[in-house]
Amino acid sequence: MSPRRALAGFVLFGLALPACGADAAPKRRAPRPETPTVVTLENKRRVALQSFEIVMAGKAYSGDASLAEIIVGKLDRPLPGGETVSLPLDKPKGCLFEARWKFEDADDGGAVDLCNEAHIVLVD
Repeated sequence: MSPRRALAGFVLFGLALPACGADAAPKRRAPRPETPTVVTLENKRRVALQSFEIVMAGKAYSGDASLAEIIVGKLDRPLPGGETVSLPLDKPKGCLFEARWKFEDADDGGAVDLCNEAHIVLVD
């Protein structure tokens, strides 16, 4: 290859870099989601919700039995079917929590991401 051709190749390569985004400004990171301080709880079942808890960390997530669970939100009275309540959270940290609930006829639980959705709807 001739030196003239090699030089032309470097010049073309140098012109192509800005078009590829090499000199582009760094992308901004998405803002960190904030943990809500209040969760809206909606009971769409016909039976009353007897109890509801939102639990942070602890052995349920880490597998380490030495970590204590911290209840950050708790229903203080039964919630009749078809009603909605605002549930304040006490010093929540992070986004992932465990929700536990008990109806007159059944109980269950599951993981919830409160940063993406702070409205929990319980249905049949």
